[in-house]
Amino acid sequence: MALKSLQSKKVILFIVAGLTAFVLYLIYYVGTGNFLDVVRRANIYYYASAFAVFIVGTFFSALTWRSLLHNLDIKRSVRKAFLLTWAGYFFEATLPEPGWSGDVTKAYMLSKESDEDAGKIVASVVGQKIIAMAVTIFVLIAGFGLLAANYALPLIVLAFIGVIMIVSVASLVVVYRVSTSPKATKTILKFLIRVLSFTLRSRFDEAHFRTDAEKFLKMFHNGIETLNANKKTLLRPLLLYVLSVLFDISVVFFTFAALGSTVPVDKVLIVYALTGTLQSIGVSIVGLTEIIMSTSYQVLGIPLALSFSATLLTRVVTLWFKLVAGYVALQWAGVGILLGKKQTSVATPKIDG
Repeated sequence: MALKSLQSKKVILFIVAGLTAFVLYLIYYVGTGNFLDVVRRANIYYYASAFAVFIVGTFFSALTWRSLLHNLDIKRSVRKAFLLTWAGYFFEATLPEPGWSGDVTKAYMLSKESDEDAGKIVASVVGQKIIAMAVTIFVLIAGFGLLAANYALPLIVLAFIGVIMIVSVASLVVVYRVSTSPKATKTILKFLIRVLSFTLRSRFDEAHFRTDAEKFLKMFHNGIETLNANKKTLLRPLLLYVLSVLFDISVVFFTFAALGSTVPVDKVLIVYALTGTLQSIGVSIVGLTEIIMSTSYQVLGIPLALSFSATLLTRVVTLWFKLVAGYVALQWAGVGILLGKKQTSVATPKIDG
């Protein structure tokens, strides 16, 4: 309980610190007057469309996961995948960590409500993460290529984008390597056991933990091997995820349109990929992300007040709406799991000795 309370305080502290930095950035760098002048002219119909395309993007993300689950012979409805994807969004929006909280959440909730092996379920979300990272890298390269062809970029901008590219590719290589190498996961497991043995001492049942972990990792690697065995079956989830990304990117275009402005595709792609990469490596804190986005737009030649306004309105859709809707989905999914367990318990016949 104390650990849970400490974690909650850390999350709140990160959010408060980020929002404070964001407000100071608005007051002293952007100017509240400039910001309000731009937002006041927003077209409500275009902005409502930004919410609509975000929901559609989430739908295709859920279909991506469901397709990977089906490749592993785990049959789940579109409704269930959609609900758990939203539930994962809540933790993705609140926890400042390396971009895995949403994936872990939906995998955990699916394993709790079903008899399917947890290792195979985790293999499905890791598979989706690998696809997501690969698509983000492609978007980053495409955006950078268009920018380099159309603009004379400052050296510092080129260096920053170059570093992000290296980090994103390295992250993908590490995740893929660990996922496909039993030797690598065995090394990580040994290290984790040493840490737990040292910290928990006699309270840690090493033999039991090792047995469960090795069983889980065996099923996980079997799941990854199954996904890799037939590359053609990965085409469907890849295409579904590309559609998800296209709808996500459309949020930005509709937001700029709501503010009475158009923005070149290359600038949207590069900022989208930059923020997506930073999120995947855990550099996605409320306030900091907004500052990075608005500054990136400004560096790429978009007026500061418009950059800030578009960033803020975009984040209302992709962060705050995600957080609220994700919380509702989390509660709904949690109740569903509890009711499902209760029904299973009631349905179990009593055998008298």
